[in-house]
Amino acid sequence: MIRTISVLAFLLSLAACAEPGIELANSSIIQDMAARGLDARTYKAVDVMLDATPELLITKEQMVVGSVEDIQDVNSSTPFGNIISEMVRSRLVQRGLKVADLRVRSSVLLDRTKGEMLLSRDRRALLSPPVATDIVTGTYAVGSDKVYVSLKMIGASDARIVAASDFVTERTPDVNNLLLREPYSR
Repeated sequence: MIRTISVLAFLLSLAACAEPGIELANSSIIQDMAARGLDARTYKAVDVMLDATPELLITKEQMVVGSVEDIQDVNSSTPFGNIISEMVRSRLVQRGLKVADLRVRSSVLLDRTKGEMLLSRDRRALLSPPVATDIVTGTYAVGSDKVYVSLKMIGASDARIVAASDFVTERTPDVNNLLLREPYSR
């Protein structure tokens, strides 16, 4: 705790000495010191993209979010990529955007032992795809002790990258578990 306070104090003193108009190493360092969770990093990445496209907050056009895929195989993801996509959806809605979920079933699947299922990845069970002006998707790459995540907001009509944001997270035991192909192995 004392070390964290000392590091923050040091960074703040450096920031005070910096030339006016120059940010100290993208001031997000200080924010990352306070909030290191995957959720906080994902929310920050979405905020960066929305700050780069303020018109989206005004027009509130409908968006869709795809899975964040493994950069080595963009046709697959893991629970890690899927939970990042969920957090991106949540943050976009929290910021006031309209977000359609591509996985909504055309009818509820009722199962006495499993519950009422409203989401699916079976194309035959889904509602027709919604019309969207922008898509958010991304990739991740797994390093020996870190995972590198790149998110992109892409125009649905022309595939133009409208905004992008990246972050890095540590490979904690939870992150390693989410990176497994078989979800949540114990």
